[in-house]
Amino acid sequence: MSSLTAERIAVVDVLRAVALLGIIITHAEMGFLAGPPPEQDFMRFGAADVAVHRGVAILIESKFFSIFSFLFGLSFAIQLDRARQRGAAFSGRFAWRLTLLFLIGMAHQLLFNGDILMIYAVLGLLLIPLGRVRTGVLLVIALLLVLNTPALVQGIARMDATTLTPEQQQTAARLTELFTVGGKALYSATHSGSLADIARVNYTYGLEMKWVYQLFSGRLWITFGCFLLGLCAGRAGIFQESESSRRFFGRLFVIAGGLAVGSTALVMLYGTSSPLLQFVSNLQKVSLAATYVAAITLLFWRYPRGTLLQLAPLGKMGLTTYLMQSVFLAAVFYGVGFGLMGEIGSAAAAALGIALFVLQVFIARWWLARRSMGPVEWLWRSATGRSGA
Repeated sequence: MSSLTAERIAVVDVLRAVALLGIIITHAEMGFLAGPPPEQDFMRFGAADVAVHRGVAILIESKFFSIFSFLFGLSFAIQLDRARQRGAAFSGRFAWRLTLLFLIGMAHQLLFNGDILMIYAVLGLLLIPLGRVRTGVLLVIALLLVLNTPALVQGIARMDATTLTPEQQQTAARLTELFTVGGKALYSATHSGSLADIARVNYTYGLEMKWVYQLFSGRLWITFGCFLLGLCAGRAGIFQESESSRRFFGRLFVIAGGLAVGSTALVMLYGTSSPLLQFVSNLQKVSLAATYVAAITLLFWRYPRGTLLQLAPLGKMGLTTYLMQSVFLAAVFYGVGFGLMGEIGSAAAAALGIALFVLQVFIARWWLARRSMGPVEWLWRSATGRSGA
């Protein structure tokens, strides 16, 4: 395993910031509604809204969450390597950090049903026993998971079945009821309810909907696959700038970019109406995410003092930024705030998300000019017995 330096890797902070840009655009474009919309053309009032909604779905949605998840696995690899260099115990401390992350996610769930921190905390525990598994084995597992291969196998198996069993029919009916009733309750609470209403729905219908969606859509496996890819990347030390790393990302850009172009064309032409097309859609998501990572990394290394460096402070306090986004978007879209959910179109909502991100860049730069880390990072780190930078 390549030794990772004790210093922060600036390009990783930049990548994290870019991932958070994609996340806030995704959340804003949907009106910060983490559930089924009340109507099919929700927040689409004109051609610009339709174009932005389609563009976000094809180019942004899921891709930047995948990058964020990849960076979580990369951070695990870096922490593990540094602990081994110091000869310090790691597993217990990391498990405690994940416990704290889960608690932070529980608090976040009160406001936003789309919280990913609880999911990260649960899946992160699985990284601990895999820390000593061979990289080649992890890479194969990771690729199978990020392409959601289990869903492809299940989908093909269902194609051979002539009818659903009574148990399958009962499960399908239960899920339909959950997302129909739960979706209406979630929209009602966020659109016109109080903070207490939002918290209550998020911890009843919302919590069940989130975990069911993660499981049945395959997002759970994809997220963990991204964790494993990050772990493999950390072991290989590919984000340590070198000629070999540049060659790697150059090849990745060409190969992943080619796959992204081809799979994007297929998705736009044929949709995702079959298990094979759903597999192509998963290939499109992971290849496009990989293309973004390669392009940003190469661009940053070419212009290390350029505009991208201005994003590094925001990426350094990524947890604070992620939570702050929810506060900002809830204030803008929820009924307890300005109530813009469903009142403005997707284009204006996405533009508003970008504006909030720019504001966060300035906040992060201002904060880190005075402190060594973000406030939530400081709290999280202090609770694990480490208060230093």
